[in-house]
Amino acid sequence: MALQLELPEDFPIPPGLALQLAGTCASHPFLYAKALIQLGHEPMSARQTKTLLGRPALAYPSVFSYVSHIRAKDGWTGLWRGLTPKLCSLALQHLAQEKFNESYPAEPELAEQVEEELTEEEKRARFLKVTLREIACKITCVVVTHPLQVIAYRAMAEFVGGDGAYSGGLTFGLYGGVCEIVKENGIVGLWSGLVPRLLGDVGILATTAGLTFLVNNYVVSEKEMKQYTGHLAGLLASSLFYPFQVVTTCMAVSRSGLAMGYPPCMPFYGSWLDCLQQLKARNQLKRGSSLLWRYYSGPQMIVGDKVHPLDSTKLRSPFKAA
Repeated sequence: MALQLELPEDFPIPPGLALQLAGTCASHPFLYAKALIQLGHEPMSARQTKTLLGRPALAYPSVFSYVSHIRAKDGWTGLWRGLTPKLCSLALQHLAQEKFNESYPAEPELAEQVEEELTEEEKRARFLKVTLREIACKITCVVVTHPLQVIAYRAMAEFVGGDGAYSGGLTFGLYGGVCEIVKENGIVGLWSGLVPRLLGDVGILATTAGLTFLVNNYVVSEKEMKQYTGHLAGLLASSLFYPFQVVTTCMAVSRSGLAMGYPPCMPFYGSWLDCLQQLKARNQLKRGSSLLWRYYSGPQMIVGDKVHPLDSTKLRSPFKAA
């Protein structure tokens, strides 16, 4: 028999938000490790291995080993570094979404029979109206909550250099984080990495909605199959726009005053486009997308059955003195 989680009617937090907060608390150590991987911090050496197709490769330890490494350095409580601003971000997002829904109510749900009676032009018009409203809501929530996301990323990035500006204190790093960002980057720094995050989130939303609409209306006719279309489209869209997540994480930390935001930990990025181009040139736009089977994807050369990372010293002319 399935178990159902029921909260008391007078519970101070809405059930949906409470589940989100609980899930974030439980998964934070793994998301913390993922953020460090997206930043390019690899404290553990890669080992020689082979892919499923038998091709030589360099494999990094899985996310479980990464989490163990964080615990060994910072202890159990260190696994939840940067959690407070993330929880505050979820709560603020919930509030912003509620206020948006009050100001711009959603389109009423149509019965299945009524929806089938709509003409193609009416279906397209309804789809466009609903999707544009969801995009507007997403943009509002992202802009409002992004400063808290920046504080969270920088708090997690402190693991690399042992900085303490974005954690601790009575506000668990919130007040200190805002003051540090303003001091290092000005007010605009609170929205570091906002553009790639907007492009990624809106791209995922629009692509998922568009693919679902096209497939359900022009490709799939079975009602049982239509319920899976949205999930598959969401997975495809998330993979397609994942590089924007990596760029967002990097730009939130770049030139932040933290050790992780400067060479040799991170190259200098002139803008988010520069970051995107540099990561693309090094084939690093997908780092962190897989947390179990993590292969080194940067510049490399294969000698025999071993893979060697390729750096600039290996590109010098053999006729010049070392």
